[in-house]
Amino acid sequence: MPKVSIIVPVYNTEKYLAKCLDSIIMQTLEEIEIICIDDGSTDDSSRILDRYAVADARIKVIHGCNKGYGAAMNIGLDMAEGDYIGIVESDDCIEAGMYDELYQAAEADDLDMVKSDAYYWLDTIGYRKRIFRKQLEPYYDRVLYDIDRNVFFDFFMNIWTGIYKRQFLEKYGIRFNESRGASYQDNGFWMQTLFYCGKAKWLNRAFYLYRQDNLSASVKSKDKILAMTREYECLEQLLLERQDYDFLAYCYYYRLFRHQGTFYRIADEYKREFCEQIKKDYSKYKHFVKGNMYMDKWLHEISTVPDEVCGKVIQKKKRIREQLDCAAQCIIYGAGNSGDLVLRGMYNEGYYDKICCFAVSERPSDEMFGGKPLMTIDKACEKYPDALVIVAVTRGSDMYNQMVANLEGLGIKEFMAGSDIQEVFYIL
Repeated sequence: MPKVSIIVPVYNTEKYLAKCLDSIIMQTLEEIEIICIDDGSTDDSSRILDRYAVADARIKVIHGCNKGYGAAMNIGLDMAEGDYIGIVESDDCIEAGMYDELYQAAEADDLDMVKSDAYYWLDTIGYRKRIFRKQLEPYYDRVLYDIDRNVFFDFFMNIWTGIYKRQFLEKYGIRFNESRGASYQDNGFWMQTLFYCGKAKWLNRAFYLYRQDNLSASVKSKDKILAMTREYECLEQLLLERQDYDFLAYCYYYRLFRHQGTFYRIADEYKREFCEQIKKDYSKYKHFVKGNMYMDKWLHEISTVPDEVCGKVIQKKKRIREQLDCAAQCIIYGAGNSGDLVLRGMYNEGYYDKICCFAVSERPSDEMFGGKPLMTIDKACEKYPDALVIVAVTRGSDMYNQMVANLEGLGIKEFMAGSDIQEVFYIL
């Protein structure tokens, strides 16, 4: 019997699939089964899967018509025979020791679920950045229980950095929503695992490479404006049917929380229409976000003056694009978390080639960042005197003011705030 069943949903990922499968079959934990659900791929994915299945008996392939992500995942759950369930998206990759370490941790403490961190991964430029929240450090590498449930939701939202005890999933009937043509069906599964988990642990390690350079990924789609909302409607209905009323507050909070990401993800021509859904939901669920002042303020503003908010966002995005289009080159001043966000935002919007270097105030410890040279700001401005400087730290912070002062000392008076890019471009 396999120790871990790894479900790999596949739909038209021929460009990335072989690399994904290679990373799975190289796991140091050999007692695994790899269940690949081909959801009606029309590219070469089906043939790639069959070729790998011939070479490795642990790989099982199911070919079917396109029924959607949720249906494919449920087929995988039905087939799984392992003690634990793992999930790998077919355009991502994992490190060799991932399932060995997760399995050992789960067995040692008899956990319903054990998870880890991931890397934002730009394979094309050889860049990875660990997704890590410093404030959660006290909660890593320890068993968490029901009393810690609020903390569960503070870790990076995903379903694929961990393993789930199969008996746990079956006991609580944790499945995927199968609405045909829907997207974001991982949200409901994610929330159910956190609702019902009795013992969990997050390892202070990252194994999972979360690809950011697949521009056709569904999370970057510009349409499907109500897909996320529909997913939370299905989750609400499920909780009501089960009479699990205690979890409804989480459902309503995250239903509103996801609206901001959707607003920035969708195309500009859909934004005003989507405001009506935000207004409707905010009117109904606003008391569930009263503890989050930033989100409450944003939801209130977009509900009361949607034309003004949409106009400002669209015009600001247009202005930022014009600045980036006119710039021959760009220096990103800052190589921390904000620098990473600016890098991924510019990459997603097609401006990566305009980045000539990253810069910091003092002598850097590394020579490269994000596939670009890393140097001091004075040397960067000297080498690229005509480049647009993007100050990549939180606007208005003490560090931001100091960096602006440094630029003024170098005679640089015109620059862009990296926060502008973060506020108008959709960044995962």
